[in-house]
Amino acid sequence: MSEFDNLDQRLQAALARIENGVGNQSAAPGIDPEEVNRLKAALDDSEDRLTAVQTDHRQALARLEEGLQAQRQTGMALDRDLQRLREVNRQLTENNRALRKACEIGQVDAALINKAMLAELESLRASRAAERSEIEAAMAAIEPLLVATEGDA
Repeated sequence: MSEFDNLDQRLQAALARIENGVGNQSAAPGIDPEEVNRLKAALDDSEDRLTAVQTDHRQALARLEEGLQAQRQTGMALDRDLQRLREVNRQLTENNRALRKACEIGQVDAALINKAMLAELESLRASRAAERSEIEAAMAAIEPLLVATEGDA
């Protein structure tokens, strides 16, 4: 943004020098006053267009910053869901290992089987939440592009 401000200041200074030069030229002999007025009008028009472009750029930057913040929040939610998924899958692996050991020694415990099934269900829920977060992250990335496209239409 500082580069944009620097260019803006340079342009404003150049426009001021031109305006000052045009003002000084109007008193000089042989200069057409209509031409001076036309140049002043063109200068005013250029300043108006510059202001409009600056406003557009600031608005676009604000939209981009909002979109970036939304993507950060979605990314954090996705990270939480993925961490939960990893933990649930680790528990599932441990429970299934214990169930296999119990089966090997002939001690099939119904509570252990239930625990394994509950862990597997939780794993499926966590997987689904992670997928949902991934979809939301993708939508958050696409939405600013759609808004920009609608603005151009």
